[in-house]
Amino acid sequence: MKQRWLSWWIALILLASCTSASPTPVPLSTATPSGERPTRTPHPQPITPTAAQPTATPMTNLPAPVYLLQNDQVMRLAPNGQQLTQITYELQPVRELSVANNGTLVYVTENDLIALDGTGRRVVIDAQTISRPRISPDGQRVVYRLDDPTPDLLGTDAPSGVYISELRGGQPRLLQADDPEPVTPDFSKPAWRYIPVSWSPDGQRLLLYAVMQPEIGIPGGEVVIIGPDDRVVRAFSCCEEEIWSVNGDELTVAGGGPDPDLRFGLYRIDVEHGTESPVVARSEAIIPLVRAPQRMADGDIYAFIELVPVQAYQWDYPFRPQMVRVGNDGIITPIRPERLGEPLLNLWNPQARGALVQFAEQANLIWLPTDPTLPIVTTVANGVAAAWTPTADLSIRPCDGFATISPQPANHRQFDPAVADLQGRLATLGFDPGPIDGLFGPTTATAVQAFRIATGLPAGDSIDCVAWQSLLTRSTAQ
Repeated sequence: MKQRWLSWWIALILLASCTSASPTPVPLSTATPSGERPTRTPHPQPITPTAAQPTATPMTNLPAPVYLLQNDQVMRLAPNGQQLTQITYELQPVRELSVANNGTLVYVTENDLIALDGTGRRVVIDAQTISRPRISPDGQRVVYRLDDPTPDLLGTDAPSGVYISELRGGQPRLLQADDPEPVTPDFSKPAWRYIPVSWSPDGQRLLLYAVMQPEIGIPGGEVVIIGPDDRVVRAFSCCEEEIWSVNGDELTVAGGGPDPDLRFGLYRIDVEHGTESPVVARSEAIIPLVRAPQRMADGDIYAFIELVPVQAYQWDYPFRPQMVRVGNDGIITPIRPERLGEPLLNLWNPQARGALVQFAEQANLIWLPTDPTLPIVTTVANGVAAAWTPTADLSIRPCDGFATISPQPANHRQFDPAVADLQGRLATLGFDPGPIDGLFGPTTATAVQAFRIATGLPAGDSIDCVAWQSLLTRSTAQ
C-alpha cells in the first residue's frame, strides 16, 4: 500500500513537469487492481470522420420527461423541453433528489429525508445532516450519507458514514462507516470517507466512492462496489466519473478533464472482480480529455471527448469536446459535428437517442440528439440533479399506512410540513387554503371541502389516501 501511494505522488510530479514516454504494450492483467495504473496503455485512435447513423426513431423532443431541481423544488421538464411542472411543495429548499423505477421520489429538505408518492409525503429520516440519497430501482430502499448522526438515531453513538433504510419503515442500518480521521495523514494507511454514488440498473449492486481523510488538494480515492450478500469489490479511482453501463456489468470511468488530475482517458471496471482496463488512454503525443462516458444498450460507449496534443495542454485548457461513441477497440467516432462547451451535467438516454446536457457557458439544459440531422433543442430548464421520469404513475400506491391529514383544533395547531405541502397543491389548483403556513385551520379545511366536491369525492374536510392520490395526480399533471 505504501509503495502504491508513493508511486502516485511521483506520477503527479512527473505529470506536472514532463511528458511521459509511451510504454510497450503488454497483455492486460486480469488481477484485481492494487492501485497502480494499467499495465497496457492503448494509444488514442484517430477520430474517424464518419458521423453516427441516425437512430431508428428520430427524436426531436426528449424521449421522456425529466425531474430536476429548479427554484428550490423538484420540477418536471416536459418532453418538448418548454414546460416545467412543480412536483414538490416544500417551504425549505429541496437540495437533492433520487427517483425509483416505480416513480417514488426521495429528496432532502432542511435536515429531513422525504419520500413522496401515492402513499403520501413521509419522513424517512429527520433532524440529521443528510446528503446523497439514492433510492433503489425497485423503490424499496434508500441509501444516504449521514455526518455526525445524533445519538438517538440508533440508540447509541453512531459513526458518520453510509446508511440504508427501508421505505416501509424501521430503523436505519449502518452500511459502511467512515474510518476515524487521523490526526496526522498517513498515505501509506489511508483513512476513508464514504459517499453513495448510485445503484446498478438492476438494484443488485451499490456504488460508493471512498475519499481519503483528511481531504487534500490532490485527487485520490477508490470505488467500492457492494454486491449481493454484501460482497465488497474495491478498485482504484482518481476522483473521476464512474457511471454504470446500461446492463450493469461494468463501470465506465472518465480519467480526468481540463483540471488537475493524475491520469487522463477512458477506462472500464469489471464490477464482478474490480479489474480495470483502459479503452482510450494518454499516449506520448495525445492527452484525451473525457467527460460523461456511459456504455449504452447498443454496446458502444458514448461520451464527450477532445484529443489534445501534449504540447498544447495545460490545466486551464479550454475544453471543446465533441459528442462521440467509442468502440472496445478505442476507435472514436464523432456523433455530431459541433465543438461543444464543457459539460457540467449530463443525462444520456439509455437507448442512445441523445443526451440532456448543461454546459459551463450556458445555464439552460440542452437536448443533443445523436441523430445529427435533428436540431439541438434548448430547454427552459436551468436546474441541477436531473433524472429521467419513470413511466410508472407516481400516485398509484396501496393505501396501507397512509396517515390522514385532518384539521387541527384551534388550541393545538402546530406546523406540519405535510399540511404545507397540501396547501401548496390546493393553491396551484385554484382552491385557496389561505397562507401556506403548515397550519390546518378553517380556511384550509374549506379549500379541502371544495376540492373534494369538485373532483367527485365524498364530502369532507380531511385528506385521506384517495383524496391525496387525486390531489397529487392533479397537481403534478402536465
